[in-house]
Amino acid sequence: MQLRLRLGHTTVTFLADSFIPWDDRLSVFAAPSDGPASDFIYTVTLADRIEGCHGTLLRQTRFFSVYADRGREIWYYTFPDGQIYASCREESDQHFTISYLRDFKEYLSGNATLFYLSALEYRMIVRGDLILHSSFILDQEKAILFAAPSGTGKSTQAHLWQDIRGSRIVNGDRALLSVVNGQWFACGWPMSGSSGISSPCKAPVAAVVLLSQSVHNHGSRLDVADSFSRLKQEIVLRPWCQQDIVRAGGQLQSFCSRVPVYAYACSKDSSAVDALYALLTDRF
Repeated sequence: MQLRLRLGHTTVTFLADSFIPWDDRLSVFAAPSDGPASDFIYTVTLADRIEGCHGTLLRQTRFFSVYADRGREIWYYTFPDGQIYASCREESDQHFTISYLRDFKEYLSGNATLFYLSALEYRMIVRGDLILHSSFILDQEKAILFAAPSGTGKSTQAHLWQDIRGSRIVNGDRALLSVVNGQWFACGWPMSGSSGISSPCKAPVAAVVLLSQSVHNHGSRLDVADSFSRLKQEIVLRPWCQQDIVRAGGQLQSFCSRVPVYAYACSKDSSAVDALYALLTDRF
């Protein structure tokens, strides 16, 4: 089995020697068969057991641990009780092997688990791209990205724009940022957090809006330094990899120099849409 995805300007291929229940949501990102060669290749195998963690520990969370073994990373994915159910081994800069416990194969269907196991969002910086935690909407063929800590109201604002202005929600949680000839574009991404909304798209970024809650609507454009300082907290990267930190810093500086970033305190009703649109009028 083979699944090829086109994400921004990156082509990713998943290969499996037996039936793997791909998530249907991945299919909408399918790359044309005659498209560019793969930039990343993942071989997916089913295993009866997965060996325990070994190597030098780089990062540990409730959901995964990352180890370095002979200069290459191995990601181990665990259930809350600590049982390892999958791993992703870096064989080279472009090739990876995902091993998944056979007993849990059915969980690969109807969710983004397979894509999650690839840890691809942490590797896009190598391609010169950034993953921004944000609600991504399309309005008048341009992207507006709402960024904020969880629970602040990204989804609320995205849905208000959808209901009032007919904007399209592309992704409820993430945007892939890619630069082409000096212009930054927002692209669709298969993972979408709890929103469940993700679709392929590529549009020039009109603005990033950093949200906070308020009774009254008011906002202003941030300067480059403040934009950089606040957006870097919403960028996905491997904090243990110094090269990634340097790359991301350079790309984010470029982004903030070319794309306006606004701080916007707002209510959770339709007036927030009107006030923000007035603030962004020169971007459309």
